[in-house]
Amino acid sequence: MKTEDTKAKIVDSAIALGVTVICTAIALLTPIKTTSMKVIGSYVSVAVISLAAWKFPRRFYILAMIFHFFSASLGSVINLYRYVSFYDKLVHYLSGILLAEAGMIIINYVFEKRLLIHDNAVKLMFSFFFSAACAGFWEIYEFTADRILNAAMQGGNSNTMGDIISGVLGALTYSVMMYRAYRRKRNNGT
Repeated sequence: MKTEDTKAKIVDSAIALGVTVICTAIALLTPIKTTSMKVIGSYVSVAVISLAAWKFPRRFYILAMIFHFFSASLGSVINLYRYVSFYDKLVHYLSGILLAEAGMIIINYVFEKRLLIHDNAVKLMFSFFFSAACAGFWEIYEFTADRILNAAMQGGNSNTMGDIISGVLGALTYSVMMYRAYRRKRNNGT
């Protein structure tokens, strides 16, 4: 890994940790209803993302830290899931973008490993459908947790479908942005 990339990821992780500290202070100093498990989970999230995503490209690393910020720091510690009605949909939308990037990393790896000619249309379709499938699998996980552990993660069929749709819209946003980037690159001759 390049030294600049390593330094940048350390800074990214430090910023995520700092934001989590600020959110914790806000939660402790205001009447926000949160739990110690949510606060601890947010710190664990920074550590897990830092370790798990370390060897991935920086764009993915940044997207993962942004996702942490919205889901764990703001969503759980500040408890915006409770206070902002559409917040869960926003987080699922962001997860769609993050998972589409993960799909792009996977398909790029396959193309390079198999020495295949990079086909941007195939890469875009794979990343889109990978993200959409992950949105569905997440909802299956929530359903299973609700049934086995009585975890109350899902809010009914409308909530489940809204979460999946939000994730798919995030994947679609990513696909459109990448399509435009590929087209711009092709038009510039690079």
